[in-house]
Amino acid sequence: HVFAEKIANISKENGISCLPAKVFNNSAIQEVDGCFFFIYDWFEGKTLLQEDLTIEICEIIAEQLAKIHNIDFSNLIKETTLHYSFNQIDWELYLNKLENINAKDLLKLNIEKFKILEKESIESLKKISNINVISHRDLDIKNVLCNNTIPMIIDWESAGLVNPVMELIDTAWNFSGGANSFDKDKFTAFVEAYKQNGGNTDNFDIALKADFKAKFGWLEYNLKRACQIECSDEEEKILGENEVIRTIDEINKFNYYSKFMKG
Repeated sequence: HVFAEKIANISKENGISCLPAKVFNNSAIQEVDGCFFFIYDWFEGKTLLQEDLTIEICEIIAEQLAKIHNIDFSNLIKETTLHYSFNQIDWELYLNKLENINAKDLLKLNIEKFKILEKESIESLKKISNINVISHRDLDIKNVLCNNTIPMIIDWESAGLVNPVMELIDTAWNFSGGANSFDKDKFTAFVEAYKQNGGNTDNFDIALKADFKAKFGWLEYNLKRACQIECSDEEEKILGENEVIRTIDEINKFNYYSKFMKG
């Protein structure tokens, strides 16, 4: 959290519309009677909803993302690391362990296609894994408050190293409706606004393929929950099963719509 707040503060200093924790006595963490707090300025805004995602909002967020990617965070590089996984998922392990029939049938239906997609994704990720910047890393609609068309980027706790074009693709996907209601025009407007504000989209097609690896990583995390690997909580198991079904659907839709995504 302390590292993330450093990133948020530097971002604000560089003109990013964001809410970092306030700093007192050279620290973002404040202690009162053994309890620790972050203190933020009040911002009168609302969380964005799917119906709020206009082309104008897409262009505003794209501008902010491009500016974040061009901030010089070199003095913080030594404080963070990024490790990509190039390991392939043991798909049969999870297929055999899954108890939820709907999740099991859905995985079985997609398993051969996913094996191919994952292998292609790993090869693409290897090509761009050394191209990274420090950024927000979780810039989706839940982390933007809006007052009319003024955005305020919040919740920087995931901030760190990321491939900029992969983050561009993920953010543009989210702000153009994602799996629920993908809008090609909004996606295109987002990418164009990113480029117009200094964002670099070199290696776009490679990053698009590489991005599947992150989605498969999230799927595997939830397969482990659903199979009660590394967890024994029944409620978490059910959450995992539901997320497996949702994530498989999103991967398939992302795969389908990726043909309409251009850098």
